Amino acid sequence: MAISKKEKTDKKLKKIAKGNKRTANKDTVERITEQVELEATKSLEIKRRRTDLKFANTGSTLLDLAGGFAFGKIVNIVGDNSTGKTLLAMECIAQTRKVLGKKLKWAYDDAEAGFSFDPKEMYGIDIMSDKNPASDTVEDFDYNLNTILNNLKDDEYLIYVLDSLDGLSSNEEKSRQEERHKYIKAKREGKKVKELTGSYQTEKPKKMSEFFRIQKNKIKNKNCLLIIISQVRDKIGVTYGEKQTRTGGKALDFYASVVWWLAVLEKIKIKDVDVSVLIRARNKKNKVSKPFRKINTHILFDYGIDDITSNVEYLYELRTPTGELKDKSEKINWDEKEYTLKSLVKYIEENDLESELKKRVEQKWYEFEASITPNRKRKF
Repeated sequence: MAISKKEKTDKKLKKIAKGNKRTANKDTVERITEQVELEATKSLEIKRRRTDLKFANTGSTLLDLAGGFAFGKIVNIVGDNSTGKTLLAMECIAQTRKVLGKKLKWAYDDAEAGFSFDPKEMYGIDIMSDKNPASDTVEDFDYNLNTILNNLKDDEYLIYVLDSLDGLSSNEEKSRQEERHKYIKAKREGKKVKELTGSYQTEKPKKMSEFFRIQKNKIKNKNCLLIIISQVRDKIGVTYGEKQTRTGGKALDFYASVVWWLAVLEKIKIKDVDVSVLIRARNKKNKVSKPFRKINTHILFDYGIDDITSNVEYLYELRTPTGELKDKSEKINWDEKEYTLKSLVKYIEENDLESELKKRVEQKWYEFEASITPNRKRKF
């Protein structure tokens, strides 16, 4: 079992006191405590994320701790309808803009033509505008991303969201559609026509493989975060193992650095009306941090990620491993005062204590990760 930060601090303080009791005064104790805590935090921070990468801000403390989204990488967000995929992408743009300001450029590629939010009302910025691309085919997507990357300055960052990969076709697919229309028209006019033949549903994966091979280095070198949203699909006839999949083929499995799968754990209602959802996010692949982590986050409709409620529930372990709330009436202690979940969320928000809450959540996360890290002698 790894030695906790407190145990390390106590051990060092006892050693100092034993060696020279006169120096073990209150000031020395406080100085050494702060030093050891700082060293421990830095060590755990290095283990948490790669220090050679610049990370976007997802708006979810827990998602950031579990790996989050890194610039220069491809992130795949997979989920069914109403799992918050679009909101998560929008939140990432809005929150990262607060940090990077005008250095951040973004493009929201609404390939599904199904965007229905009001981001300006929610986040104060116009995430969707006439300048945003609207790709119809894989070839359009490749061209649109490449054009924006070529115009990106060296000191700028780009978040490009493709929503979704399922909404793209290919030029071959469109040509085949035209052929089908001509064929149907001729048949209805009683003309003799040759039956249509050819391969189906193979061009798109091939084009995506080609896209990733060509664009991967430019995405990395241009500080681009490419977020590709995918819809879940059921595997027909599968009775064991993974019963769901998504489009993109093996190329997306290979080139995506992080793959987040989203699922709804609970729909929260007020007077029988859905007002928010509790989402379970798990990474099936993670090349920027430790893999296979799971986190819960609340998403409020017309608001976005509810980071305060998500953090409080994590900090006080208010939910079971499967996501059920243990006891709504349970009292929780914050700085020697008792609150309900709802009243503590309100107290933190009204007193601008979000940073303090985040700090406590990070400390809990770091300490747990340290506790499960193998306590083994270094091999090299």
